[in-house]
Amino acid sequence: MSYVSTRCRARKSPDGKQVAKTSSPRRAVGGAARSALVLTMASLLFGAMTMSAHAARGEFEYLRADNNRPDAISDPPNGCRVLNGGAANASNRTDTAATVYRFPDCRESGRIATVPARGGTWNGVPTLTVAHGVRFG
Repeated sequence: MSYVSTRCRARKSPDGKQVAKTSSPRRAVGGAARSALVLTMASLLFGAMTMSAHAARGEFEYLRADNNRPDAISDPPNGCRVLNGGAANASNRTDTAATVYRFPDCRESGRIATVPARGGTWNGVPTLTVAHGVRFG
């Protein structure tokens, strides 16, 4: 820890007399250390903002239950997403696990299955189960 030494500075009073003023010691922080701290804090803040914007990278693909056509959600954000048309089966090609639900609001009582990241699949056809919501993150 370095300190700036106590020093005296001479100044003149309003009536023209010279008066000595003593400054108090204070901690010295170098410019390079301060810059490094600011850059570190900025990168941490930016990193946290980036992570919250997208929970998963990749695509969550599913077969729509209403028209039997494929659909997908690309780079899904954290939270619950509605599966338009419902899903009869799904393939998770994102980098995070996804949980499918019977209800579009992803309430826990309607939880069906967790689909693993990077190629995990879920098939609701054998049990005639349709998912209407999926949660990432």
